[in-house]
Amino acid sequence: MERTRKTQHHGRPSAAEWFRLARPFSLTASAVPVLLGGALAHEDGSFSWAPFLAMLLASLLIQAATNMFNEFYDEKRGLDTAEAVGIAGSIVEGRVHARTVLLGALFCYTVALFLGLYLVYVGGWPILLLGCLSALGGYLYSAGPRPIAYTALSEAAVFLFMGVLIVVISYAVQTASSFPAHVPLAALPIGGLVAAILLANNIRDMESDRRGGRRTLPIALGRRGGILVYRVLLAEAYVSALLLVLAGTVPVTCLVALLSLPLARALWRGIASSTEPVRLDVVVKRTAGLHLIFGVLYSLGVLLG
Repeated sequence: MERTRKTQHHGRPSAAEWFRLARPFSLTASAVPVLLGGALAHEDGSFSWAPFLAMLLASLLIQAATNMFNEFYDEKRGLDTAEAVGIAGSIVEGRVHARTVLLGALFCYTVALFLGLYLVYVGGWPILLLGCLSALGGYLYSAGPRPIAYTALSEAAVFLFMGVLIVVISYAVQTASSFPAHVPLAALPIGGLVAAILLANNIRDMESDRRGGRRTLPIALGRRGGILVYRVLLAEAYVSALLLVLAGTVPVTCLVALLSLPLARALWRGIASSTEPVRLDVVVKRTAGLHLIFGVLYSLGVLLG
């Protein structure tokens, strides 16, 4: 692959550069499940601000580190160029040395580790196991000999780790490692939308990923297949929320999340409206916006119930 020449002006990265490397639009994907886990714990009569804020910060740091690992390894494998859409571009444009980005990711993990030790103290030893599993998942997503991000399993992994596991951990740190079945069930709508963010990203990057040797879900299924799964994930959020209300798993006030349907309807059409990465990048960011709005409304519904 022909690589764009880098402009070499490495120096100490500014705060704004680190902010770009964290990919701030994606950070809500980590914040929303923590919010839902806290709301479910509050509904069950157990909530404390300190574990909630520690869990929120740790989750954001692991997400930021995952994004930095992604930036580092994609550049290292030749997948990113200065023309790539949806990346920070800090390495390929020569603003930050690749090693600095890697160290930044490891620093985020280190701080998250110390926060995790506090969460283990207040929540019990099962939190250590689940936290290590979450951190390992974040690393293996972009690193290792067979990164999850380069396979058709990446959406399933994100559904599990960021849609369900973070909610379970966020609940458990509030309730001394209690794991009732209604918590992962209540997280299912969030899982569908966070997986949809990734799938929109992979549909946007189909051509560059194919050239780079990736075998993501839309490459395995084709663009039409990828669009179909994206729409299924959007529908899953609303259908599962409705079924959970009917089953009494979550309160009826969670139906306030249906107020986000107009945005979902626009994305249903938008994902098939173009094949141009720049236009599809808008769909990616708006899918993240839907996840945030739905998640906040859904969590509010839990609290109101």
